[in-house]
Amino acid sequence: MNNISSNNLKVAIVCLSHYQGGMELDSIRNTQIFLRNNINSILICKKNSFIEKKAIELNIPFHSIDFSRKLSIKLIVQLRSILKSEQVTSLIFFGASEIKSIYFSVRNLDCNVIIRHGTTKSSPKKDLLHRLFYSCVKYHVAISEHLHRNVLEIIPCTKNQVKTIYNISQDDHVERKSPKEMAFLHVGRVEEGKGVFDAVKSLGKANIPRQYKKITFVGTYTDSIQKELITLSHNYSVDIFFEGFVKDVKPFYMKHIFFLFPSYGEGLGNVILEALKYGLICITYNNTVFNEFTNNLEFRYFYTAENKNIDSLAKAIELAIIDSDKIKDNSNPHYLNYNKYFSESVFIEKWKSILS
Repeated sequence: MNNISSNNLKVAIVCLSHYQGGMELDSIRNTQIFLRNNINSILICKKNSFIEKKAIELNIPFHSIDFSRKLSIKLIVQLRSILKSEQVTSLIFFGASEIKSIYFSVRNLDCNVIIRHGTTKSSPKKDLLHRLFYSCVKYHVAISEHLHRNVLEIIPCTKNQVKTIYNISQDDHVERKSPKEMAFLHVGRVEEGKGVFDAVKSLGKANIPRQYKKITFVGTYTDSIQKELITLSHNYSVDIFFEGFVKDVKPFYMKHIFFLFPSYGEGLGNVILEALKYGLICITYNNTVFNEFTNNLEFRYFYTAENKNIDSLAKAIELAIIDSDKIKDNSNPHYLNYNKYFSESVFIEKWKSILS
């Protein structure tokens, strides 16, 4: 990678959440990617949070802030002090709630504010008060075209302020060979919103050989959800397996051919990127971000069904089974497109264009 052109550039990635989830992991991952591509960066997080613990573990340069309310003098003073002492030129904010404190923290500082949007928002922010707070923002970065449209609809900004930069996975390596076992995989929290019940029902309804009707769930689950799914699987004659949370999901991606993920909505789930990277044939609903893979990005072995329509999902499964025979020599059918849209080099160049 080339060094960033400006020697004075200093980026602060700010995520003040105390939770442990996709946004928090993305803030850590983006800091790591920036650092290894010679973009001078620090991570700013909440004291005693999951992010702080991971920053220490991964030896990421960071500052932590001790605060209890999302709009507070304590937060504003600490954040402003860090920005000044570190001579931060661009602040990338992962979140939404603390925008008021960020507005006051950057006042009269030569610091560009960029908000990174990773989830769909429903409540409009175009009243006079929000227009004031968002006036400090130079760019809004959406991680998909779906979110790009959502930002324009909800946030007070112009078209020129909104950019789309697709998320990427931590590991830039893309497998050339696809998995081999004719079975289905679901990765993520095992809950209704991730489409786990729909996955079992559609497999049961699909007109495919009985031996293919098996799915493995990798992710945390509750006892009640597990019991419901087991009962459902018996009713629909589907074999299901629960692996729970695992640190290394790669062996599961490498083992399965089909990724069945009928989520009710995603910004741009990392699990989808991982599935493509490892060559799985993907089956989802046509909501939120998923249509982009077949339309804008032209992924061939990516099948979408009508949203929350079990029969349509079953038909998509049938088509995926038929088309799987067209993949020769176990090659990864997504290899070229993944490198075209989700490589680290593309990601960095797009970020550099708005940071410099």
